[in-house]
Amino acid sequence: MKPIVVIHENEEWLVPLREAFKQRGVTATEWFLDTGVVPFTEQPADAVYYNRMSASSHTRGHRFAPELTKAVLTWLENTQRTVVNGTDVLALEICKLSQYAALQRAGLQVPKTHAVVGKQHLVQAAVDFNHWPLIVKPNRGGKGLGVQRFNHADELATYVQRTDLDEPLDGIWLLQEYILAKQPVITRAEFVGQRFIYTVQVNTEEGFELCPADSCSIEDQFCPTDQKSEKFNITHRFDDHPIIPALEKFLRDNQIGVAGIEFIENADGDLFVYDVNTNTNYNQGAEQRAGVAATGMGSLADYLIGLARE
Repeated sequence: MKPIVVIHENEEWLVPLREAFKQRGVTATEWFLDTGVVPFTEQPADAVYYNRMSASSHTRGHRFAPELTKAVLTWLENTQRTVVNGTDVLALEICKLSQYAALQRAGLQVPKTHAVVGKQHLVQAAVDFNHWPLIVKPNRGGKGLGVQRFNHADELATYVQRTDLDEPLDGIWLLQEYILAKQPVITRAEFVGQRFIYTVQVNTEEGFELCPADSCSIEDQFCPTDQKSEKFNITHRFDDHPIIPALEKFLRDNQIGVAGIEFIENADGDLFVYDVNTNTNYNQGAEQRAGVAATGMGSLADYLIGLARE
């Protein structure tokens, strides 16, 4: 069996995966990437490398972790090592516009979206966009951070004038049509090894910052910090829905091994896919309440162990 190396930048998110490995009698190596050296002309260890780098790494002080991870993954792929969620997948993780392009190529419906660079252009771009209310969000964000809803141009103009306004990390704002949901929830479908595991519904009544991880930093007020949070609940409503095989094909076409994909249902029953999370987390409280046979981290550990034994 080959070693398993988990590439990451957030210790807290590894705790449940570490426990899943322990239950299976396996210990994975953890490679924390924030700063460091990539010995490109040397040979890396022959192992299974699983990339868990997140688009939100900069919110934890790891500004260049994705760029370093890209260099590492390039090195690994150049030496034909087994990589789960490689360089092309990382590129999708940190660029929502690239996600939408890939989703559209797969025949999936995404919300109407325009990209804007320069906050001075936001108000006029929104007027030209002419879909009110609308959502403004960063192209490179993570955890739902920075997602704002505006009902009219005056609201947006006031927002843009704020002196404490944080611009997106890559400078790209996205204007997006606001999808009025049938219910105040979004749905996140989880996939491991390009296979569907389950869907979880997330209550959005208190806001957009909805990371599913069991342990999140204290400032993420809408992220559940304990397993008793009832914001996250597993649903079987979409188990046999055509969107599931369509999303599995999307994952295969884009060589995405592990992902959580979010979509929203409007009043007419149309589904809009709006986010692909290639660094996915799972809420164990929701899993326990639902009594699922295959947990997210358990399925992930089994998948990586299977690759290591091939």
